[in-house]
Amino acid sequence: MVFNQFINGEFVPSSSGDEYEVTNPANGKVVDRVTRGNVEDTRAAIDFASDALKREKIAKTNISKILQVVSGLIRDHETELATLMTLEQGKTLLESRGEIRFFAHTMEYYAGLKARGSQVQISDATKLAVVEKEPVGVVGAIVPWNNPILLMGAKVAASLAAGNAIVVKPASTTPLSTLKSMELFKEAGLPKGLLNVVIGSGQTVGEELVKNPKTRKVSFTGETATGKRIMELASAQLKRVTLELGGSNPLIVCDDADLDAAVNATLNGRFRNAGQGCMCVKRTYVFESVADKFTSKLKEKALEIKVGDGMKSDTTMGPVHSRSQRKKVEEQVNETVSGGATLLLGGEEPRDPGLKDGSFYMPTLVTDVDENSKLVAEECFGPALPIITVTGLGQAIEEANSSIYGLGASIWTKDLGTAKRAASELEAGTVLVNSMYGAGGWEIEVPMGGYKQSGIGREYGIEGLESYTETKTIIFGY
Repeated sequence: MVFNQFINGEFVPSSSGDEYEVTNPANGKVVDRVTRGNVEDTRAAIDFASDALKREKIAKTNISKILQVVSGLIRDHETELATLMTLEQGKTLLESRGEIRFFAHTMEYYAGLKARGSQVQISDATKLAVVEKEPVGVVGAIVPWNNPILLMGAKVAASLAAGNAIVVKPASTTPLSTLKSMELFKEAGLPKGLLNVVIGSGQTVGEELVKNPKTRKVSFTGETATGKRIMELASAQLKRVTLELGGSNPLIVCDDADLDAAVNATLNGRFRNAGQGCMCVKRTYVFESVADKFTSKLKEKALEIKVGDGMKSDTTMGPVHSRSQRKKVEEQVNETVSGGATLLLGGEEPRDPGLKDGSFYMPTLVTDVDENSKLVAEECFGPALPIITVTGLGQAIEEANSSIYGLGASIWTKDLGTAKRAASELEAGTVLVNSMYGAGGWEIEVPMGGYKQSGIGREYGIEGLESYTETKTIIFGY
């Protein structure tokens, strides 16, 4: 079987006839073949999207009802979609099921959400002012491999709900579950051209989505370096952009924290999806009076993680997505340890010969870490966590804020004053107090995005919907 692109409501091969293989990171075996799109295919998809907006008059199309139907179909096909995602991405089947459920919830949420307009009282009493939200037009969406369905769903649902058409470029290594889900949009009756998926590289498909004059907005989730390139290209036409980029989220453990709860949150926040999440915990700052106890408990729990094929029921952490990604993590850990840090746990591939063909890396804990080490200064997109001892809250906040990133942060404390100070002073788009991200990875009702080099704009919530709109002011004279 070959998975084809979804353009203008049909599954079509690439105009070049090119295909490639998608492999399972757990064993290196071929999952399936997929067509490889190019610039010509991308332009065709954009043209169809532009024509669909004119033809369908999407404002009169019952998108809300269609998204509700899609939500139900996703739930009906949960096992099929989750299995395909685990095979192509590597995460456990349990994690994939959570992502598919969040995908369905996203469709349902945006089906019931409308952009906010308003009537404004102005000083001239003979005039009436109205602020309206209008669709931006054709949207280009570029999605990474770590949460391919969750992140695609947010862009698609919000874009369609706002009245746009959209062309999606999934990551080349995880296109299968995305393409499979297009069957559900088609079955739900979404008009042709409003949603398209083109498979290909960032240098071809991605750049065309950004540079094509018919796309009016680009939504990208991925590495900061790529986000900067997209921003540079989009600036030539002053396109609207939403960029959700890298993160090095700190977690602070105070001396009055519930240590068991903090340990569980750290474990889940760092090692879910093998540590490959923008909102994952990537640095831990622990007050020195509880550092030994916290670290001991964390190590004990981390030893219980069962590394293996995500399709097996007893696996609690799957492989790193690719060998090249594993190599990056290995280099960060090795250079940090070479610089004087202590390897407390992991730092190696599994010794089980049954896992030798996969891109596995054991859960890794590192202590006595220098703040300038690679494991702290860079984003680590894998299952390795530096644990840093601090004297108190001031030092913890200062070091947490020293990163170029500012996506998320969290703090564990029983003191309201401490929590309020941290929430105020931490430079992050989201601050969690005594809590961790939901099972699907995010709370859809509130916006997600970052400070500093973690991006521009917000996804999710009403803010996410309105990021796919233009604001128009209308002033009526009586």
